[in-house]
Amino acid sequence: MARIELVKSILCPGLGLDWRFALLRSVNKSPDNFSPKVLASEMHCRLGDAVLWSVFIMSNLEKLDKLLVGWRPYFLSLLRIITAFLFMAHGTQKLLGYPMADDLAAFELFSWAGLTGILETFGGLAVLVGVFTRPVAFILSCEMALVYLVNHASEHILPNFNGGDLWFLYGFIFLYLAAAGGGPWSLDAKWRGVGEPVGYLTNWEPQLLSVLRIAIVLVFIPHGTEDMIGWPWPAGEEPFGGPDYSRFQTYGHLIEVFAAPFFLLGLVTRPLAFMFSGEMAIAYFYSHQPRTFWPILNLGEDVILFCFVFLYLSAVGGGPWVLDRLYCREKSADT
Repeated sequence: MARIELVKSILCPGLGLDWRFALLRSVNKSPDNFSPKVLASEMHCRLGDAVLWSVFIMSNLEKLDKLLVGWRPYFLSLLRIITAFLFMAHGTQKLLGYPMADDLAAFELFSWAGLTGILETFGGLAVLVGVFTRPVAFILSCEMALVYLVNHASEHILPNFNGGDLWFLYGFIFLYLAAAGGGPWSLDAKWRGVGEPVGYLTNWEPQLLSVLRIAIVLVFIPHGTEDMIGWPWPAGEEPFGGPDYSRFQTYGHLIEVFAAPFFLLGLVTRPLAFMFSGEMAIAYFYSHQPRTFWPILNLGEDVILFCFVFLYLSAVGGGPWVLDRLYCREKSADT
């Protein structure tokens, strides 16, 4: 407790024990009435709050590890189910017109849009229930790679610049599922038993886990930098005017900018993944879910994918390509 109070006094000088009350009181002020001193104090304290939570997570890392380790296979099934449910909506929207969208264009069944609609609907359904998970996930991963390369990569190679970040995420998630399988909550597990996984990509599952971690964070970081430094900035929008510290979301983006590079390198991977997962859950219910139920319509689809990928990574770690392994080796050598 003394250590926590010390951190509070360093991060929020002058606010004493009532720093949370002072922070909430400053948030209720109109942004027009914010003085630079108040803004700096508010930013300092919110950063302090985030750091305190990070310190708490780090100090309880061993307990967190024991809590999450038993859930690893179930988080894999949960990631598979959520991803497939979101993905199916793209197919049913094309084939059945549901979920309804105002800008939904008509298409022919025997066309590229018709083919992708069939793959997304029935392939997504197969992954959702966990039947032939690995081969179907591999096919869907190839579809997403083709969609990204044909429709988006020609504009810019980075997904956040070409509008293909969602297909980029789906592609790497399905590629990992093609190696890892569907987990215990699947028809594959019921029919064939959980047992040892089989398949051409199974031996590459650890490496593909690291690939998934890197791919996810490369899309994740620009969501923070866009709000904090105006990069990448959407074409046609008003010029970037600097971060707006009166918005709740800005502080989440600030955490992303500073913490995500450590995650990219594989440092403190699991606690950061757990923190990011919670942040994404808050972001979805705060900014997206109130608009409408369907994530495909409320623009929160990528936020949900981030949330459950990070939740899974908080249990399994970041794969073999992480700097955390150097620390583990040094710790093992000392003992």
